[in-house]
Order: sequence, then structure tokens, then C-alpha cells
Amino acid sequence: MLYRLLKLIVGFSIRIYYREIRVINQEQLDQEGPVILIANHPNTLMDAWILGHINRRRVHYMAKATFFSSPFKRKLLGALGMIPINRKSDGTTKGVKNSDSFEACYQLLEDGHILVVFPEGTSFLERKLREIKTGTARIALEVEARNLGKLGLQVIPVGLNYMSADRFRGRVMIHVGKPINVAPFLEEYTKNQGIAAKKLTEKFRTELSRVFVTMEDENKEKLVTELTYLFDSRYSKEEEKGIQQSIGLLKDTQQRLEELSILAPWKLTEIQKQTSLLIESLQFFGIRPDFLDRPYRTTLYLRQTIQSWLFLILTIPLFLIGFVHNALPYYGIGILVPRLTKEVEYHAPLVVILGLIFYPITYVGWCLLFHWIFDFSWIILLLYAGLLPFTGLFAHFFLRYMRHLASKQQFSRFAKRRRAVFQQLKQQRDSLNDLIFKD
Repeated sequence: MLYRLLKLIVGFSIRIYYREIRVINQEQLDQEGPVILIANHPNTLMDAWILGHINRRRVHYMAKATFFSSPFKRKLLGALGMIPINRKSDGTTKGVKNSDSFEACYQLLEDGHILVVFPEGTSFLERKLREIKTGTARIALEVEARNLGKLGLQVIPVGLNYMSADRFRGRVMIHVGKPINVAPFLEEYTKNQGIAAKKLTEKFRTELSRVFVTMEDENKEKLVTELTYLFDSRYSKEEEKGIQQSIGLLKDTQQRLEELSILAPWKLTEIQKQTSLLIESLQFFGIRPDFLDRPYRTTLYLRQTIQSWLFLILTIPLFLIGFVHNALPYYGIGILVPRLTKEVEYHAPLVVILGLIFYPITYVGWCLLFHWIFDFSWIILLLYAGLLPFTGLFAHFFLRYMRHLASKQQFSRFAKRRRAVFQQLKQQRDSLNDLIFKD
């Protein structure tokens, strides 16, 4: 009961925090029987919440034992399906034995449940697959060996690909890979458990690399990010849109740069030079890269601008309602979170947790104030409170739309008055695209 309630609340919060959550190959998660989900771990608690949110079945998690530092925490987190594990880097937590934790994992898998493990062990907000520990492979092999290879355990790799992971209204694509069969490694396991675990772990790494965009070189990662910024456009004619388009472009660009580093390394210096120059030019003129994909027509832009301003004027009252009721918790949390932790990996989950505390308190305060002033009935107050989150979202959208409209008007003036420069910028970007993707 507690798990279902928290899943509902956290799921609602995640959907508000991220404006787009896309799951690729969702059907792989719908199979019955024992499953271990392995995933990269860039975003601390948010990763676990997302995996729980997208699974229709209840999931259980392996978590570091430091979370279970008291009997109350052990009981509460245990009720939520969390299994403690002592990590070498953390030492031993009192009351937690790894032997008991592994046995709990074996039992829940033998009962046909889902176990979520982040085999990297630690969380860092970066596009890099760190060293994978062999513990997950050992659990999978041991539970299959205990059941003479007849359990039918599947290990499913899941790639968590974020765009602006730590920012409100960011995006995430969850790419579910093909199940990994443990059975072929059992014979080796009976002869040498360590070697079998290492081989299976390497298989995990290979399959995770297929569903997660991983980059080992920081300089190349910076260049790939800049190129994605330049070419990721909502106005492109690609069939894939949204986060799927962004991650696809990120991956294609990264793979192409890897190819060029071998086949034509001299090109990388020229690509870096042209990328920097184009970004500097766009920033100097205040032009968004995706506007280069829009054909400029004066009449069309004039009509769209009039429609946009009419929309903004007509919805000002709704914006003011949302802003007044939500500004205090929104900006308060934004100030508080960086002071609570400097680790950016904890920003998103902290915002969600604090939001679940401060927004309800704020809404209750407004309800009590209005009840005291106007003596509204409790039904009216409940309806009023229920609308406040949505007015807050609209206020956020309103402000973003105003910024978008300002950028659009600046682009319109630029494209009209400096057509030659506009065409030159387009040509620069086309030239850069050819340099990267054409042989």
C-alpha cells in the first residue's frame, strides 16, 4: 500500500519535473518472471524513481547501506522494496549484513520479482559508463545455479539518457535493451566463479553501451554537446522528434567523431574551430541555432507575432494566478537546493522532495487565507487547491513562451535587416555539417 501510494506521488512529481519522458522498447519490461534491471546511474535517486515509474510491476532496489542507518529507516526502506548493501567505499553499516542482503535478492528473484541494480555503484552526472562491479553478475549466476539453470532469469539493460537532467522541465529518454540470458555462463560458473562473473559483467557493459550514449573523452564530449546544440532543431524534417531526436543526434555525432579520429584526425581541429566560430557568431547576434532552419517570410512572422501577443495578453490573468501562488516555493527551492549540496547529481531529486513538502504547505496556507477572508466551503477550497499546480505550470510555460517570442522577434529583425549575414550563418552551418558527415 505504501509503495503504491509513493509510486503515484513520485510518478506525478517526475512527470511535472521532466517535460518529456520517452521509453524506447517498453514491451521488454512487460514480460513476466524474474528480472534484473541494470542501468547507468547519472542522477542518484531520480534514476531509481524513473525505473519504478515506468514498470507496471513492483520493483525492488539494491541501495547503499548508509541509507539504512537506523532500525526505523531499515523498516521503512524495506517496506519500499529497498535492499541494503555494504560498499567497500562506505564501510560497514550496523545492522546490515551483505550475506543477508544477497539472500534477500535470491529469494525475491526466485519468487519471480524485479530487482533493480546500478552496477556502477556510484552516481555522477556525466555521459560516461564507469567501471561496472561484478556483484550483479554474481547474483544472477548464483541464483540461476541454485535453481539448476531452470529459473529463466533475464537481465535487461536500461540506458537513462538525460537532456538537462538537473533542470526543471528537462527531458529523459529511457532506452530498454534486449534481455541478456544468463544460462550460457553457468558452465563456466561451475568451474571458476570469478572468471564467469567477469565475462558476464563485460557482457553487461557491452549491452549498456548500446542503450546509453557514453563518452570517455571530456574534450570530445564538449564538442559533441556543442554540435548537438547547433544541429538539434525542432524545425528539422527528421521523422524522430523531441528527446529521441536529440539523443539520436548526440549518438550519431559521437560515433562520427570517433570514426574521424581514426580515419581523418586532422578534421577534428577544423571542426572544433568552425564550431567555436559559429557559436560565437550566433551568440553575438542573439540567434538560436534552430532558427536557421526556419524560412523567413515577413507576412507569416507578422501574423504569428500578432497571434502570440494576443495569446499572452488574454492569458495574463491565468499567469498572475499561477505566479502569485507558486513563486515562493519555486524560487525558494531554487535558492535552497544549491546551498544544501554542491553535488549536481542530487539537485533533481532534492527539488522533487522539497517540492513535495513546500508546495502542499504553500497551497494549504493559501486555502486557509482564502477561507478566512471569503469563508469558502471546503469543496470549493479543494477544487481551488487542485488547480494551483496546473496554474503554476502555466506560469512557467508563459515565461518561457515570452522568452521564445523575444528570441523570435530578434531573429525576425535580424533576418529582415541583415539577410546577407543570415545566409552566411546558414552556409557556415551547412559547411560544418558537410565537414562532419560527408566523406
